[in-house]
Amino acid sequence: NQGKLSFYWSQYKGPHYNGLDGLPVPITQQRFIQTLTSTYRLNYDQPLTPTWLVHLGVGYLDHYNTDCGLPAVENYDPVAGLGLVGAVYGKGFPAISGLNSTNGGGMALGIGSVNCQPIEVYKPTAVASSSLSRGNHTFKVGGDWRIDALTSGTSGAYGSYSFSGAQTGLPYTQGQTIGGSTVGLPYASFLLGLVNTASVSNPALPQTRKASWAGYLQDNWKVTRKLTLDYGLRYDLQGAGDEFHHRVSAFSASIPNPSAGGLLGATVYEGSSPGACNCIFTKPYPYAFGPRFGVAYQIAPKTVLRGGFGVTYAQTGGGQATNQATLGAGGWNTLAFSNPTYGSPASLLKNGLTYNLSDLFNSTLNAGVRPQPGQIQSPSAEIDHNAGRPPRVMQWNVSLQREVTKDLLIEAAYVGNRGVWLEQDTQENLNALTPARLATFGLDITNAANRTLLTSTVASAAVVAAGFKAPYAGFPTTQTLAQALRPYPQFSTISVVGAALGRSWFDSLQMKLTKRLSHGLDVQSNFVWLKNEGSANNNDISNLPTQKAITSNEQPFALVVALNYQLPVVSSNRFLRAVIRDWTLSTIVKYSTGLPIPTPASTNNLSSLLFQTATVNRVPGVPLFLQDLNCHCIDPYQNLVLNPAAWAQPAAGQFGTAAPYYNDFRYERRPSEQASLGRIFRIREKMSLQIRAEFFNIFNRTYINNPVATNPLATTTHNAAGQLTGGFGYINPGTVEDNPRSGQIVARFRF
Repeated sequence: NQGKLSFYWSQYKGPHYNGLDGLPVPITQQRFIQTLTSTYRLNYDQPLTPTWLVHLGVGYLDHYNTDCGLPAVENYDPVAGLGLVGAVYGKGFPAISGLNSTNGGGMALGIGSVNCQPIEVYKPTAVASSSLSRGNHTFKVGGDWRIDALTSGTSGAYGSYSFSGAQTGLPYTQGQTIGGSTVGLPYASFLLGLVNTASVSNPALPQTRKASWAGYLQDNWKVTRKLTLDYGLRYDLQGAGDEFHHRVSAFSASIPNPSAGGLLGATVYEGSSPGACNCIFTKPYPYAFGPRFGVAYQIAPKTVLRGGFGVTYAQTGGGQATNQATLGAGGWNTLAFSNPTYGSPASLLKNGLTYNLSDLFNSTLNAGVRPQPGQIQSPSAEIDHNAGRPPRVMQWNVSLQREVTKDLLIEAAYVGNRGVWLEQDTQENLNALTPARLATFGLDITNAANRTLLTSTVASAAVVAAGFKAPYAGFPTTQTLAQALRPYPQFSTISVVGAALGRSWFDSLQMKLTKRLSHGLDVQSNFVWLKNEGSANNNDISNLPTQKAITSNEQPFALVVALNYQLPVVSSNRFLRAVIRDWTLSTIVKYSTGLPIPTPASTNNLSSLLFQTATVNRVPGVPLFLQDLNCHCIDPYQNLVLNPAAWAQPAAGQFGTAAPYYNDFRYERRPSEQASLGRIFRIREKMSLQIRAEFFNIFNRTYINNPVATNPLATTTHNAAGQLTGGFGYINPGTVEDNPRSGQIVARFRF
């Protein structure tokens, strides 16, 4: 009954660069990244009796990434070098992004350390389990604990500037595309110094933590020689991630905002410091009990019926861990500068960023920290009160397993599940307008005059004559009436974190064939026929509970075959036998349905009228394709493959009726075929050398690029030679979706 103690340790240390961009320091995006990852595990196993085993284990993982590591960037003086003010401590090169456009103009690279963010991830873990065999029962009990922790910094203290084509475009094209592209050139906006959005943050090292506990008990009961039952119960307790010191802010719909004339909708602060809510935004869900039941019954000597049902709980999302713009004593904060209206700059680059430094280090926890005077801003995200509720999935299966021969096994199974409480933050749009809300103001979204009124500024004569005015003193009069009528007019988009509103439906027929190793051959083949649906969120936000559609990754049919064949030795020559023996040929191939193509979005300007997006209408009976994507007969220089007549724009001011995805609207099928040939050379009892040659895309298939499917009204364009260059259903011939046939040789020495 001696115990066994084991220990594992590994470490990876790798200084590297994130990639060259050809720009010099300090404007380069290149960052020297020093990473260090360490893993420790300690396990102890102790048999208490011949049928009773106890296992204990602890572990720790630490990952550190310096990310920003160029002193020339961190210590750069932007005032002396550029005349640019706004860095918190007057040092650091700013991040400049958004210089390229969809039509290919501008500068594809950003300037400065746009993505600089040093992080440290660490995870302590502990497990304990015990297994006891008694008669025809095997009892198991155990539990585990862990903490997922993240400490991250930010280069936002240097100042961030983002540019857009809006400042050099045409105002009437807001929310629209012309010929598949937007009007305006971001790089031209940059040269003119017209900043679209900007931000600055005070430096901090927030520490996000999420603790998880779980326990289970289980019994495997061999009732008879033919019947076995498994039953048990698991309990999970976890919450959403939270900052260790509760330095977290969120949007609250119930608090008056002193910066918006007392209108509801302000910033609330977690924790118990002065000015905070004396609360925690989310709490762990205490009822995550997951019963499990399984049965296996031998119908005949070579036929077994199996079934099972269980309730499982997935991991919660980031919750507070992903929330931005936290503010408080010892906390951190981001001040955002947004454009007052479409096409107007948030600031001029020559002026840098002007703000009160105290706003970044405010310890009074001001509910009206946003919006800043004369601006419309995005607030901290709303943290859903159900962010700590883990997604629940009920799973079941029934299968029939048959041994055809001693080496051949076939199985057919029905597998299904239903999911609820899935995090789907886009199911909420807190600051959207709806036709019902507009009706309370006497406006009809289907009326052309009313739509014109909604896109007019609050100060315009037509809006004033209609009896409307700014919702509060200090509201920017350059904003539209639509903005003034939003539920929270002082804010733009209000994001949501941890909304447990998603649902899923999954049903499948799964078939499996297993050829166990004999005569040097083993084969495993799986075929799946499935339907995977989820709650949709593509249309009217007030009508989401009724929407259901296939998911973006649904592939109804999939076949996977894996084969291993040990080559036979056909020669009696000892030398040839030594060279040829033990070589194994392996292949794995996958054939499946193509992925769904997203339904095109409508272009009837609902984004500026109601601040919502919507799809087009599908025209019944009209083919979706002009050519079959799988026909291997498409000339991308001459052929458009999608049919614009299959889609119709909804009437002005109305939502489309199309689902986000359709089963008969899919990209090209793309098989995956790989093979390898290898052998293990035994040198000594504990020493071996493995040689393996691996080959990918073995039939050298070339797949066409995905067609452009965003706007059925997009103008079809050609170059001087008459070749297609754009349009709905256009396929870019310059790229392919798979690499050509390739191979590599791998050698592995074990001792």
